[in-house]
Amino acid sequence: MIKLIKKKSFWIVLGVTIVLLATMRYTSSTRAEITVAEKLLRDSYAPLQSGLNEMRRGINGLGLHFAEKKNMNAKIKQLNREKAQLTMENQRLQEYEAETLRLRKLLNFGEENKEQFGLEYARVIARSPNNWFKVITIDKGAEDGIAQGMPVISPDGLVGRISNTSQHSAQVTLITDREMAVGVILQDSRETRGIIEGTGDSYSLAMINIPYYAKVKKGEKVITSGLSEFYPKGIQIGTIQSVKRESNGLLLSATVKPAVQFDKLEEVMVIAKYNPVSESGINEGE
Repeated sequence: MIKLIKKKSFWIVLGVTIVLLATMRYTSSTRAEITVAEKLLRDSYAPLQSGLNEMRRGINGLGLHFAEKKNMNAKIKQLNREKAQLTMENQRLQEYEAETLRLRKLLNFGEENKEQFGLEYARVIARSPNNWFKVITIDKGAEDGIAQGMPVISPDGLVGRISNTSQHSAQVTLITDREMAVGVILQDSRETRGIIEGTGDSYSLAMINIPYYAKVKKGEKVITSGLSEFYPKGIQIGTIQSVKRESNGLLLSATVKPAVQFDKLEEVMVIAKYNPVSESGINEGE
């Protein structure tokens, strides 16, 4: 190959070929007829030119494909960011809606019972991790008029009572605590009395000291009896789930499902003032 390149005749043939191709390029479009030599040359490099054109289109198409893929990936990332933002916004709106419903329920309860109760609204800010003692902390304290022994309620029923206070917070011992006891009565019969004790379980209370002759049925509602220095009469406690006779045969006991969902408490009301209402509907303090 090197010897061929060194030959003078090789360069002469190459030069003539280039001149002919150039001549054909610039003159063939202006003439109706071309020579046989031109036809042969055109036919000989036509496949090569066609292949080069196909290669150029392929390269252009490949570049376009990568560009479209890049744009598509960018759009996908943007859509994922927008989706995540909308998901967070939707969660915030759901939380606002849930909070609005809870607060509306609290305010409606306070409005309906304003003649009987002087209520202080508070938020739950902490919970005891101890399974034996059931305690929550609220964001209102002595400076807000909260004092030890005050009962704490929710629109669903009795929560517990204030066990101690600081200036700006207070601890509430829940009625599910094992050290708690509340005098109660069956709401419908008004005759059967007993005592509710905490079991340490947020989903279960124990009603004890029920007379053996009492007619206690599953599904009956239990309320505070009012025979207590802490709790006003008529506050919802829960519903009877099951009844059994004690081993001594003189008393009954019952399992009670709490009316309050203690694990979901976020806001509560402290009964700071209590005006008992008589059977006639008139405040006894008036």
